[in-house]
Amino acid sequence: MAIQRTTSSSILRTISDAVSAQSKPLSLIFAFFVFLMTAFFAHKLWVVKRERSVQYDFSALMTEYETMSREENPEWDKLLEKFEKNYEKNSSSSLLPYYLSYKVRILLNQNKPTEALEVLDTMITNIPGSPMLSMYEMERALIQLDSSDTALQATGLESLKKLSGDTANKFRDSAQYYLGRYYWAKNEIDLARQVWQELVDSQRDEKMAPSPWVSHVQDKLTLTIV
Repeated sequence: MAIQRTTSSSILRTISDAVSAQSKPLSLIFAFFVFLMTAFFAHKLWVVKRERSVQYDFSALMTEYETMSREENPEWDKLLEKFEKNYEKNSSSSLLPYYLSYKVRILLNQNKPTEALEVLDTMITNIPGSPMLSMYEMERALIQLDSSDTALQATGLESLKKLSGDTANKFRDSAQYYLGRYYWAKNEIDLARQVWQELVDSQRDEKMAPSPWVSHVQDKLTLTIV
């Protein structure tokens, strides 16, 4: 009987040791998993806090831009420097394209279209697939159309034609409006009306949020040209 008790005790000890040995790596794995989850949520909270701070800074700069645009002698150089410093400071923020967008506006206010186009080229290259891509492409096309360089004008016109004909373009109505306005300014009235009629026709079934550009072109579609 003593031998049986000793044997049973030995077996139980062996099982206990085996379970204990197995539980150690399981505990380590669990602890590592908890650490990863904690680090993940801590990072998410940090990102949210950082983005809020960036949004606050950006909002302040937007307000400053709007105020300065109404001044008689705006100090665009100083404001541009602020946008550039914040751009560098928040290099990992999702708002970076918007900083560059305002940089483009400031450069245009300084009559620096070449520099503005360079910034737009950078933006367009760095945001493939973005829902805002076509808007920036349209902005680039309009700047190109205002250029005195005929080759650049031709590039801008082709780009605007492409954007106005792209049914997947969220900003197609704007592209159609500006393309028609370009033709109208060139006294190509029939082409302008053709583009604007396409704009109006594309909005016939739009009940919830029709394009605001429709009201801008309807009078010209019925206007008699002498």
